Amino acid sequence: MNKNLFRSTFPVALILFLVCCIPFNANSQTKGELLRTYNNETIHSFGKTYIKGSKQINFSDLKTEFNSGITKDLYKKAKGNLFLKNVFGLTSLAALITAAVVRKNNSGAAMALSGLGIGLNFGTSHFSKRSAELTDQAIWLRNKEILFGVQ
Repeated sequence: MNKNLFRSTFPVALILFLVCCIPFNANSQTKGELLRTYNNETIHSFGKTYIKGSKQINFSDLKTEFNSGITKDLYKKAKGNLFLKNVFGLTSLAALITAAVVRKNNSGAAMALSGLGIGLNFGTSHFSKRSAELTDQAIWLRNKEILFGVQ
């Protein structure tokens, strides 16, 4: 009975020993190297401002920071949403200004243009929020890749 118990528990004990004593990643970094990489290579976002190391970078500078296909795609989608935000914002502004100009002559057209301008403002905020979400996701994945390798 003891031989059977030994035979059934020995492989499990050996696996537990190996898991606890052998590092998972052959390229594991020391704490100092990891901290240095975190401080110098990761990107942090603060609204429309991005910080890498001790340098401030803008949205267009991020293009060169994304190396993997996933992060590049997320950045391109964020850039597209930012473009749509700008188009919607300018169109909204034009509609509201036109509404103010034609208000005396045609109040119906002015109301329609005002409604269009307000609606386009909602679109502007949607695309702005979506762009920020995609950018944050791309930065998070990039930082993970920088710190722990491509996974």
